[in-house]
Amino acid sequence: MCGIAGFLGNFDHSEATLLRMTQAIAHRGPDADGVFHEGLIHLGHRRLAVIDLETGRQPLFNEDGRIALVFNGEIYNFAQLRAELIQAGHQFSTHTDSEVLIHGYEAWGTQLLQRIQGMFAFAIWDSQQQSLFLARDHLGVKPLHYVWLPESGSLIFASEVKALLEHPAVHRTLDTEALGLFLECQYIPTPRSIYASIKKLPPGHSLTVQHQKISLERYWHLSYPQPRVQDETEAIASTELALRRSVKSMLVADVPLGVFLSGGVDSSLIAALVSQERSQPVDTFTLGFSGQVQGSEHLVAEVVANHIGSRHHVLMLEADDVLHALSSSLNIFDEPFADPATLPTLLLSEFAKKHVTVVLTGEGADEIFAGYGNYSRRMEAERWVRWLGHPYSPLPLCLRWLPGRLRKDRWISAILAPTARRYATIPSVFDAHLRTELYTPAFLAQHHESIFDYAEQLYLDCDAPDYLNHLLHIDRGLWLPDDLLTKVDRATMAHALEARVPYLDHHFVEFCAGLDPRLKCRGRTGKYLLKKIASRHLPETIVYRNKQGFMLPLREWLAGPLRQPVNQALTNLAERGLFQRSALARLKDEHYSDRRHHAGRLWTLLVLEHWFQRHSPEFSL
Repeated sequence: MCGIAGFLGNFDHSEATLLRMTQAIAHRGPDADGVFHEGLIHLGHRRLAVIDLETGRQPLFNEDGRIALVFNGEIYNFAQLRAELIQAGHQFSTHTDSEVLIHGYEAWGTQLLQRIQGMFAFAIWDSQQQSLFLARDHLGVKPLHYVWLPESGSLIFASEVKALLEHPAVHRTLDTEALGLFLECQYIPTPRSIYASIKKLPPGHSLTVQHQKISLERYWHLSYPQPRVQDETEAIASTELALRRSVKSMLVADVPLGVFLSGGVDSSLIAALVSQERSQPVDTFTLGFSGQVQGSEHLVAEVVANHIGSRHHVLMLEADDVLHALSSSLNIFDEPFADPATLPTLLLSEFAKKHVTVVLTGEGADEIFAGYGNYSRRMEAERWVRWLGHPYSPLPLCLRWLPGRLRKDRWISAILAPTARRYATIPSVFDAHLRTELYTPAFLAQHHESIFDYAEQLYLDCDAPDYLNHLLHIDRGLWLPDDLLTKVDRATMAHALEARVPYLDHHFVEFCAGLDPRLKCRGRTGKYLLKKIASRHLPETIVYRNKQGFMLPLREWLAGPLRQPVNQALTNLAERGLFQRSALARLKDEHYSDRRHHAGRLWTLLVLEHWFQRHSPEFSL
């Protein structure tokens, strides 16, 4: 795992600029650095050595030096591709997975993307074609940000926004649409970033710059065929085999490797399969709160660790330990990001790095196998809503006259919306129906988009014949890459720890797209099929327990050590002209008088103000 940065264009002091950019992401690759300058192209790299520790420095070149590469990620099928390319006459100078991208590009051009399996963000410079080619992996495990300057035909790119901000041509003008989206769902959806000039390359996309023109291409689209006809026993066996292939492909490393083990079925199954593939006990890592005994995740994780025979490591925390990590957790993000689970993930990553360099995690299982309880509730509600919200029903006409606070009710908002806009994504912080109550007229005039716009695009993009897979498709396109995977990438890479996600191998995701949706969610049971597989390898008391989760004591913090910082944050935000003072005062009063629960909203506003103070963006209303 690494960090990449670079630019194509005629800029002053290019060498010094590139050095600043790579230094800004040194945490992603502390083992080595490298730069390449040739004419208008400038490529920089920070390396975290995982495969071929001795000869894997980048930028990397082909035999005649025509093609240069900087790469972040892992190519899991590199051994097969390497053998194929050697057979075709290509000469390799390293044993890294990176080099298959160089020779693969020589052999297949941009069709290389149809052959590789992995998580990646890379840039390839072809000096003969004078073209710069960037690509991001299928599911968005690895990040890639860029700035396009059309007036000069220049491109600037990097793994993280902080590297882009080191370039003098990148402006810090605030994107008010992105800010409104953050307030709605605690993250900023792709392709937007908090800065108007910076974009995120979407998952499954590539970008080419040639002759001062830019083109984006979607190279991968998840299709949902008619479900395969399988009995349950056959489906269990074939799905387990596919998951085993994914897990096995991600065990290749020349450094110590472990597993994040939360005690939930997702990570527990991954840990069990890893332990079966390795001859030595696997290192597993979990954390818990001191003094929390009943239902604590760390106690459940310990049961799993004993069952699979792992070498288990437990980080026990006091609530204050997590709170003390607040500042560092906020600082690893370059744009507002309010998922509070970042704090424990960051602390666990720091703890695990003392023992391993690579960890496997359980992210993605909920979005592939319908693990969240809201999926079954949504499907039940849809059976009624399709009639209550029918175009010939008088009910929608009546409900439109209700005030915003009532229209944000899940049932009412669903009845009022067309099918494609009834489901947005998991977190809902400040509902779009409340904008007129919350925002100042000046901010409201500059914010028009809603997360429902993005969800609608994904709904219409999905070719599944059933409603459940449409919901999964939305969360796979929004919540998963822009919240969960962003959280894991930044938290792990802040400590130079590589995280791999077996549930998100794109071949496995494609396989699961063809499963009967009734095998994913049956009645109120989510992850039905995955739990059947897990019960083969884990105690059923683990598989079928209600997952508690690592819940942060936000309400206690907001009532205690965070009360004054929150009060100050609300005052500052009101002075910035974004929010109505009366709305912020009502929010605070309702929460602290226990009339309504606003912990998540107050946390989001605290995160936002911290970001404003740290980054001082340019904006005016």
